[in-house]
Amino acid sequence: MHAESDAARSTRGWRAWLRVDVLVALVGLVVLLPASIAVLTQPETRPDAPMTALAIGLFSGLHLLSLLAVRYPLAALAGASAIMSALALVPGLRDVSGALFPSSFVYLLVLGQVALQCRPLIGLLGLGSGVFGAALIASTELEFHDGPRFGAFIGLTGAVSAAWAVGRLLRLRRTQSEERMQAGVERAIADERMRINRDLHDIVAHSMTVMIAQAEVARALIDDDPIRSERALGIVVDTGREALRGMRSVVAADGDAPLRPLPTVDSLSELVEAVRRPGSEVDFVEVGDRAVLRAGAALALHHAVREALTNAVRHTEPPVCIDVRLAWSPTGVRATVTDDGGAGPARGDLGGELGTGTGLIGVAERVRQAGGALATEELAPRGWTVRIDLPVSLQKGES
Repeated sequence: MHAESDAARSTRGWRAWLRVDVLVALVGLVVLLPASIAVLTQPETRPDAPMTALAIGLFSGLHLLSLLAVRYPLAALAGASAIMSALALVPGLRDVSGALFPSSFVYLLVLGQVALQCRPLIGLLGLGSGVFGAALIASTELEFHDGPRFGAFIGLTGAVSAAWAVGRLLRLRRTQSEERMQAGVERAIADERMRINRDLHDIVAHSMTVMIAQAEVARALIDDDPIRSERALGIVVDTGREALRGMRSVVAADGDAPLRPLPTVDSLSELVEAVRRPGSEVDFVEVGDRAVLRAGAALALHHAVREALTNAVRHTEPPVCIDVRLAWSPTGVRATVTDDGGAGPARGDLGGELGTGTGLIGVAERVRQAGGALATEELAPRGWTVRIDLPVSLQKGES
């Protein structure tokens, strides 16, 4: 783990040297340093040999600091300010306008990096140091006579302010980009939590309804019909195991949960068989030529029918009759789950949180994302109908 972290940091470090600001600093090194040396060695501007070597050394250091500013802006600004002061104040260099050579431009790059990377207060201090440097150059440069000094100060201050403003603008854009990215991450986390909650509700609500219903059958028939009682207990055990596997597949973060095939249209018959018991009669009818459902649509259909069956058993007193009808057409499939309301609203454990609608809300969203629609209708004198419409693929075949 530590080795991977070090490698990741190393990769990020190398990528930092490929950024636009690094390339600009490199271009300045390649273009401006030779230009400064060329101007410095002209006969009319060339100082003596020691001053020439000092000037070239200061120009080279200034360019190196513009590269260092990508990672260490404050240290680079301190060094660049010292070099600019030396170029403006050293007597032998003042005669050749050292602070106004082409290489002096890269000081603005260093100041821009401070405005980009540092806190606003530090950026303002950097701006203040730049303005002070502009005043120092305007007041000490021999090329400026008494008249142009103020104009030179205004021009240099404008250049310094522009570099600082560009850095602050880039910092603002980067901050906004990070905020948008963070908002996207938070939305993704919220969506994932909603998906987990929805999946857990579907699994737990359906499985617990079936287990309780079959356990009641087993208890009622344990003396009169041991075989049916044992079969009901087998359904309880199988449903519990299936629910446990489903919960692990939803919440497991390490991939250890066993993978299961996605539900298909054929899975609906298993749902119907699971809720059949004395007091709950379920009929399943499929009409039309079966067409191909996309995986997302088949999954949404499975969850919607399961939720409708669960509600029909959970929220009604037996005996209840449930009709499940699957009607295919060339363009879509309609699943209809209708219950007669049984003997009235359920009382007791199976009643649960009657009327909260949490499951249907989540299922309706699943169906909508699959390109379909879900509708519910209350029947008179009691009972409900749930209709699920989903599109099919153009190619006919078996799902």
